[in-house]
Amino acid sequence: MLINFTLAPLEKIIPWGQPGSYCLHWFGLTFGEYWIQAGEATLFEYSDHARAAGAERYCTYQVVRLYEDLMDMLPYILEPVPDPLVPYISGDGSVILRSAHEAWCERADDVPDADGLFDFADVAIMWVGKRRLDSSYLAPSANIAIWSDEEHVYIEWDNRDRQLGGSPAWSASLGSYRVSRGEFIEEMKSFHVRLMEQMAVRIEQVASGQLRSEIQIDLAALAREHEQRTCSLDAALKIVPATDWQQVERAIGEILVARNGL
Repeated sequence: MLINFTLAPLEKIIPWGQPGSYCLHWFGLTFGEYWIQAGEATLFEYSDHARAAGAERYCTYQVVRLYEDLMDMLPYILEPVPDPLVPYISGDGSVILRSAHEAWCERADDVPDADGLFDFADVAIMWVGKRRLDSSYLAPSANIAIWSDEEHVYIEWDNRDRQLGGSPAWSASLGSYRVSRGEFIEEMKSFHVRLMEQMAVRIEQVASGQLRSEIQIDLAALAREHEQRTCSLDAALKIVPATDWQQVERAIGEILVARNGL
């Protein structure tokens, strides 16, 4: 199974707010742990050093945050990256592109009318950001990119600079994993179904009074949100991006030339 998670027991979920005004919503009720099993590598698993320093084995956060980020990425993950642009999302080429983008933006700071230059720079790099899994809410974050070509979906990670106390924070330092496009879609469907099914059970538990009495929760709003979230996967799969890859390639070429000329 690619995407794995365990929801924390209701009694272990810390509510939001202050004493006398504790509350929870759908998002908060998904608190638990999650990890991605990319072949032999386990993403979002803390290193032995981090665990010795007090970290749990896996990332602990609201599971729906990972779900939301993957649903937001899914249309772009499934939009194949043209072969000439693969080097700028895979391996060291992504570092070179990011460096060139930063140099371009520094140069633009000194130009009176910089908006056009910044917009041009965004064209060169935004497509990469849409295929990078956001984990900025973690400290340290994990550096994970997910993208596809016509046949496969690739998961790549480089966490060599993500450290705690001078040692690696994550057990998966550097590597990549690929699955067929069809298999990846089935894994996303599996994640969606499992989370929605477990949250349906959780909502029934809350409705039956299993949540601590001092925690306020709007049961009607909870049910409405759950119904809306059950449509998230279908909505994501209906989105078909139309990236102007020729424009992207021109922008990358120009900012790389500008960087080399500095």
